[in-house]
Amino acid sequence: MAILTEAAAATCGLCSACKHEAGCIYPRSKGQIVLNCGQFEPCPPISRPAPSRDQVELERLWNKSSHKESETKFQGLCASCEDRNVCIYPKPAGGVWRCEEYR
Repeated sequence: MAILTEAAAATCGLCSACKHEAGCIYPRSKGQIVLNCGQFEPCPPISRPAPSRDQVELERLWNKSSHKESETKFQGLCASCEDRNVCIYPKPAGGVWRCEEYR
């Protein structure tokens, strides 16, 4: 799915992310911002290049170090929670054992 950035939205709205932009059947004035269109279909996603060996190694090291940190820094549910590094709730010394936000 194409992502509509603020810059693209400011220039031509949906049209910049539509696969029918070149052959659009709806007339529009130059500079007109289109926010709703019956013909709109998102452009196909752009494939990402395969990560380099260096990038894979850095990610492996990052995950390894963050896993070690989580074992020592967090206790209870926080130690295995996906959101532990961005969580805004307090983390008492004894650990959190009930949390509605746990993932």
